[in-house]
Amino acid sequence: MAEKRFVSFDAEERRRHEAALRSVPECVRYDAHGLQMRDETVAAEIPVPLFCNGVCLNVLSCTPVDLVDLAYGALFSAGVIGGVSDVAAVEVGGTADAPVVDVDLREGLAVSESALRLSPLSGCPRSLCDQGVPSYFPARMVQVGVSEPFPAEAITRAANALRDKQGLHRATGATHAAAFVGRDGRFLMLREDVGRHNALDKLIGALLRAGADPQEGFVFLSSRCALELVNKAARFGVGLVATVSAPTSAVLEFATQAGVALAAFARDDRFTVYTHPERIAFDAPCCQADSCACKASA
Repeated sequence: MAEKRFVSFDAEERRRHEAALRSVPECVRYDAHGLQMRDETVAAEIPVPLFCNGVCLNVLSCTPVDLVDLAYGALFSAGVIGGVSDVAAVEVGGTADAPVVDVDLREGLAVSESALRLSPLSGCPRSLCDQGVPSYFPARMVQVGVSEPFPAEAITRAANALRDKQGLHRATGATHAAAFVGRDGRFLMLREDVGRHNALDKLIGALLRAGADPQEGFVFLSSRCALELVNKAARFGVGLVATVSAPTSAVLEFATQAGVALAAFARDDRFTVYTHPERIAFDAPCCQADSCACKASA
């Protein structure tokens, strides 16, 4: 019996992983050995409406697995429920790419007014979701214009110098950085904050005040490559965003449409380009592999 449970657990884990992951073909890996075209895997990120007693409580941007657990946890954290006994039923509907979670509370328990202010859609009736899952993209998509490609070496130089430029982070270990980097890899401006969004807002504010040309530099982030951050950079007119960590499927979809190049895992003299590699000028030697990006672009 123990062996059967173990096999069932493995199958369930495989199913969960398949739902949580997305394959990204033809990414460009740059390192000391040259360029390689390779398939990458990123975490799935999709909007999931959470309805409670027939009205929208929130739209959660999340990885589409363990949604029942997510519903219980989100309701408890929002103060809607005090425990499992407050939930009469949970149903995950919709499709695999557009799930919807419906929760019915126990008789006599209602959603508080404060909980219905979690998002702009809070309090909307369930029938609205039948017209389509709300998008996590902005209402008006930004399209970044064509500009001269940035040297790949500028990204690696910035990555290698980032830690030394983060004075607040060295002192506290608690802040994020957002930098505007020139074509030679020099830091033209950098701002830090405990919030990654605040750090980028500070940077953009400083660049606006200085009258900076967004096409003369790229944004380098010390944090994960979140959709909202890339949207802010694109709105300012930046065509390349480099980060030390990974993107998600939602970020890649947005960047592809907005015309933004994403260079993730930018550290240790390497990075991987997931979108619009034409915005980066590669000067590395060809690795001569069948998957080499040089061959693909020849």
